[in-house]
Amino acid sequence: MEINKDIADLEAEETRKSKRKKFVLCYHSLNVRNCKSASVKIRKLAEAVGSPISVAVVPSIGGVPESEAEAFREEVGKLMDEGFEIVLHGARHRADLFVKRNPWGKLGLVLSHNGAEFSGLNEKLSQTLLKRAVALWDAHGYGRPVGFVPPVWFGNRHLKNQVLEQFETYEDINYIYKNDGRVIRSQLFTFSIVPRIFLALAMTIACVRLMLPFGVPRVVIHAKDFSVVGEKGILNLVRFAGAVREKVLYKDL
Repeated sequence: MEINKDIADLEAEETRKSKRKKFVLCYHSLNVRNCKSASVKIRKLAEAVGSPISVAVVPSIGGVPESEAEAFREEVGKLMDEGFEIVLHGARHRADLFVKRNPWGKLGLVLSHNGAEFSGLNEKLSQTLLKRAVALWDAHGYGRPVGFVPPVWFGNRHLKNQVLEQFETYEDINYIYKNDGRVIRSQLFTFSIVPRIFLALAMTIACVRLMLPFGVPRVVIHAKDFSVVGEKGILNLVRFAGAVREKVLYKDL
């Protein structure tokens, strides 16, 4: 009888969790130059929320010495071994200024300080750059990431379908797309581009919105947030999010 009661309690707990509001916590952007410091921040975020989080990785290593490239691969490997989820974050997170883009793509470069490398590309250029991003990642020797996030969430009208042919998940500013055809409404909360004067307001709005029963919000943390917002403020926000919603990985959506 006691065993049956324990099983029933576990099933009830799983049912309760499945019905709880969810959110995704993702760190942007782990790369070859910041991997040591970023890994520390990533683990602090995971500790605050109580489980491994998603990490958006920029695969390009540029012209760094092989020792730095190996250190990068080692850090990524450790995170994966610890249960952190990897999503691919562009090829090098810097746009090639000499390729052809439509007017919206050019505006995307202005708004992103040339970070939105996929912004406004035609079908062929988009596919070529996506293949380059995948090849750069594959060169590190790890399995395929669960998803792809275009830098600054600026893509083009071809990229979503190109990504979902290879990955489980794609996202833009307003939605998370799954390769089974689902489209998940997802409000984005990120603070690295918010002017300092509005940071307190942005944090308050995020907390209020996280309490509302809509969609699957994404809380995206950049390295800059730890200095601009402050480590205490960021970790408190993450703890609050974890108290009012269940943190999930992209693969669990």
